Amino acid sequence: FESTLKEVVHAKRLSARKMTELTEISLKLMDRDTQLVSILYRTHKTLPPNAKISSLYVFDALARAARHQVSKQNLIGNIHSPKGNAATFLLKVEGVLEGLFQDMLAIGTAESKDKTQKILDIWAKGNTFPSAILAQLTKLLKGREEVPEIELMPLSTVNPATATMPTSTAPNSTSVLDPQAALLALLTQAATATMASSSECASY
Repeated sequence: FESTLKEVVHAKRLSARKMTELTEISLKLMDRDTQLVSILYRTHKTLPPNAKISSLYVFDALARAARHQVSKQNLIGNIHSPKGNAATFLLKVEGVLEGLFQDMLAIGTAESKDKTQKILDIWAKGNTFPSAILAQLTKLLKGREEVPEIELMPLSTVNPATATMPTSTAPNSTSVLDPQAALLALLTQAATATMASSSECASY
């Protein structure tokens, strides 16, 4: 899985054939959901900016494939289940979505922001993730849009100590982000185990 993932995200052009291959591999490994999400997120964070858009597309493709499997097989996700499935995979992906979107926005280009917004629109139309998660991601994107207006205000009307405060979404995001933070911590803990087993996953 990991070797195919790296082929996809490092390619100069996104290959539909390779993306399909990666999706098929991931669906066969849903019982290792924690490892899959850990590899996806860890790989994304190490990529150069030009490769992160492809990584975003990978998250999209795998999430929508998992959602289709959940609907088709009527799967139920139990985050504490020792064995994963497509439903638990989606739950664990939810835990890294805010970090993923923040990373995409940090690239700072119009293209990265536009692609991120388009992926969010696709997820909203397809109900790929719960509405609460999508609403939080929408706030994150809109929050970044408002930053230039705040920075352009006359200095006499802005307290330098609090000028960047509007970019924080913490007060309104507790109910959504707390479980996400817990999931991200779980995935971080799983990274060590993933390193040991990544060679096994790559052989698929």
